[in-house]
Amino acid sequence: MKREDEPVDSGHRLGDLRDFDAQLLAAFSKTSAIEVAIYDSQLRFLAVNKAASAVPGIPPEAFVGRTIRDIIGDAAAEPEARLRRALVADEIPAAEITSVLPTRGELGYWILKSVPIRCQSGRVGQMVSLAVEVTAQRKLEKHFRKLGGELLWRKEQYQWLARELHDSINEYHAALGMSLDRLGGCTRNPEKIPELLAQSDFLDEHMRKLASAVARCFPIDRQH
Repeated sequence: MKREDEPVDSGHRLGDLRDFDAQLLAAFSKTSAIEVAIYDSQLRFLAVNKAASAVPGIPPEAFVGRTIRDIIGDAAAEPEARLRRALVADEIPAAEITSVLPTRGELGYWILKSVPIRCQSGRVGQMVSLAVEVTAQRKLEKHFRKLGGELLWRKEQYQWLARELHDSINEYHAALGMSLDRLGGCTRNPEKIPELLAQSDFLDEHMRKLASAVARCFPIDRQH
């Protein structure tokens, strides 16, 4: 009989997951934006959702029983360090990490939130990680910041757009980090997750509208 304080890391089959873990993965199964992984106390994968499995391009079941380093090699250095830090901390805030995946060959950006799930004894039995890739947003941000600087030197009618670009970029990343922190707090209550997923979708829609506004107000793709 399994003791209440025993970490949930024996075996490495999807069937070993608790009902809660299955609910957590189910709650995130409909989003392609948030990558979810559940680890045992040795940071071996117990399960991932489809968004997480799409990053290295292998099926979810291929993760089970392996470490993140087994999956992506040296590219695991930064995310692995964050996960290990979370093992000895009550909880750490969402933070941006960078990595060059073997399948891509270019620098990628993610916002990562790691949440330790403790047994009654206080030991970490499992770890849940939530990640959102923001590589495309970082590229867009770099372009927007350059454009914003150019707009400040142009006609007055463009100056409001430069200020809007600057403020929106800062607000987007701050809000996304806060959303992941809040999602981390909901890992024990999957009923609250759909509401927060909707907030994440709202943030992405906000950035899309901002990009459209730039395209309409300033023909950045045209030669002058």
